[in-house]
Amino acid sequence: MFVKLKYSLQITTPKWVEYKSKINITMKKAISLLILLSIYFFSFSQTQIFTNKYQEFAMFVSGQEFPSSIDTTKIKTDFWKKYKEKLNVDWLEIDTSRLSVMQEWQMNEISTKINDTLNLLYPFSGPDFLHAYLLFPNAKNYLLLAQEHLGKIPDFSKMKQVELEQFLDKFYFSIRDIFQRSYFITNRMNTDLNNSSLQGVLPVILFFLAKTEHSIVDVKYEKLTTSLDFQEFTTNPSGVFSSGESIIIKFFNNSDTTKQIKSLRYFRCDISDEGLKNAPNFSKFLSNQTQINSYTKSASYCLHNSNFSIIRNIMLKNSDAILQDDTGIPYRFFTILEWTPFLFGKYEKPIADFKGDYLIQNDLMKKYELEIDIYPLPFSLGYHWKTGAQNQMLFIKK
Repeated sequence: MFVKLKYSLQITTPKWVEYKSKINITMKKAISLLILLSIYFFSFSQTQIFTNKYQEFAMFVSGQEFPSSIDTTKIKTDFWKKYKEKLNVDWLEIDTSRLSVMQEWQMNEISTKINDTLNLLYPFSGPDFLHAYLLFPNAKNYLLLAQEHLGKIPDFSKMKQVELEQFLDKFYFSIRDIFQRSYFITNRMNTDLNNSSLQGVLPVILFFLAKTEHSIVDVKYEKLTTSLDFQEFTTNPSGVFSSGESIIIKFFNNSDTTKQIKSLRYFRCDISDEGLKNAPNFSKFLSNQTQINSYTKSASYCLHNSNFSIIRNIMLKNSDAILQDDTGIPYRFFTILEWTPFLFGKYEKPIADFKGDYLIQNDLMKKYELEIDIYPLPFSLGYHWKTGAQNQMLFIKK
């Protein structure tokens, strides 16, 4: 006790107080410096996110920001301003007539009924992130499957005035069907997204991410391995359906204060039975996507055919909920013992582009004709865009 008291008395001498004071001042300065350094590096990291080439591209084609990589002393920006004005007018029109209405409908009819934070599977998607996000905005990750090439973005810094103008013209032309019809026409898309200026789905996906107020963090090209992991590759994609090649895009919602990073993975693939048998690793990967929600629209009635039974069975087995129009899985596959249906809008026979009596769903037609438990659909989305006689069907697993 005496020793402790003596020690205590010793450390309260004036010299010790002076020394202790100097230490405290030094520590405070060190802590302040660390805080400033942290703020600097965080700000630098954020700047890096907002200035990567994919974000720059997305902001350019979405009419939000002219690229800093383009030398404006050599390039006049009048063409971009005109593009921006036209895009804003057209986007406002579809936002007013369709997109904002869809968002409100989604909040009332979809999110209230399902766990909408699950990963989303979207077969036959093309580059359509737009409707995937509007109908499933809270999905953790998005998995898109289609036959269009992965694609890449151009290097604007190497493009001349006329090349930039031509690029924007072709880009705008490639998204015309989304404005008018709400879906991409396969034959047109194969032509539009495979030319010297505009290659593959990546440019259009980035456009939709920017227009839905997301920021792109990173884009990588990855290949599915035999162990069902992913390996990055930097060579040009082979374009072979069975190769397991994909693009993965990391992004976040600008309105999310936590800046939670989500992912969109797009596979160029053949999901017919033959295609999946030729790609066993990819088929196994899809089978492993459990506890998901699934979405299809304007799917060319592929899931009605016997040669798409594998992907159809994966969706039915692994999905907690499926949202689709009548071009998706036929109504007869949703048994009342396993699924709770919610039917919206009107059912019409397939448009003339799709022939065959087997595509007409008589059981679904009778259900709609009874007008019992049929709910209104306040927007048009799908093949019957001319008449507006559209349908959406939500099936929830019991």
